[in-house]
Amino acid sequence: MTDDGQRPLADVEGNKMLVRRYYDEVLSGRNEALLSELLDPEFISHGPGGIAVGGEGYALAVAATHAAFEDLVVVVYDQVAENDKVVTRWSATGTQTGVYVGVPASHREVTVSGIHIHTVRHARLIEHWEEVDALGALRQMGALG
Repeated sequence: MTDDGQRPLADVEGNKMLVRRYYDEVLSGRNEALLSELLDPEFISHGPGGIAVGGEGYALAVAATHAAFEDLVVVVYDQVAENDKVVTRWSATGTQTGVYVGVPASHREVTVSGIHIHTVRHARLIEHWEEVDALGALRQMGALG
């Protein structure tokens, strides 16, 4: 607590930079090893459909995404931070050269947009919520009519 009895202000700019490293270095830069530095041991990711996974499961999902989209590039459009939360609006583009969520390689360029909400604790990502246009991605891969 601060002297005035209020909760101390989080380092919102530091939190935004931490989350930005995730997009730039892990997702676009393909440095999956960096996840061990960025993710708290208690990290949990909440995906579409109520699916929740811990850090190991999340690292596998990132690896599967990279395997299916070898040229993946993520663009961050907006970031808003308050206290320990960072909200990011982004898009990801890549050519589907491998199997992704059971869909065979289409060799099509796919662009998906989404919003993530990250919670930061002690300069590490502790929680991740994802809303993504999965239906649009499936259509672009040719999995849906």
